[in-house]
Amino acid sequence: MNIDCKNCAIACVGGETLTQYKKQFDECNGDFDLLFSSDTYDEDFYRKVIEKGRVYETGYPKCICWKNDELKDCECSRHALIFLYSQLLPNRKIAVEKIQTIREGFDGCKFKIIVE
Repeated sequence: MNIDCKNCAIACVGGETLTQYKKQFDECNGDFDLLFSSDTYDEDFYRKVIEKGRVYETGYPKCICWKNDELKDCECSRHALIFLYSQLLPNRKIAVEKIQTIREGFDGCKFKIIVE
């Protein structure tokens, strides 16, 4: 099945998830490093700073994509992260690279976020 991952991702996270991310970003006074350093208080999700001001990592221990049975490469998750973080930093270029996914046989999903 051919799925438009970009539009799928925006539809998935463009509502309540985006609102929650914006709230957390505002609570960190618009500081991306602080956002990625703060505890998410969510056992199903993490964020961490790899290189201040530029490289970050995020991930989760279980698949969260509702299209899980139809997708093999987790592109919707990657596009969702690009969309979310681009909304927080609209004047910066955001790139997201897949590090590992559950679908590839790993214990969790990890993505690298690069801010330029």
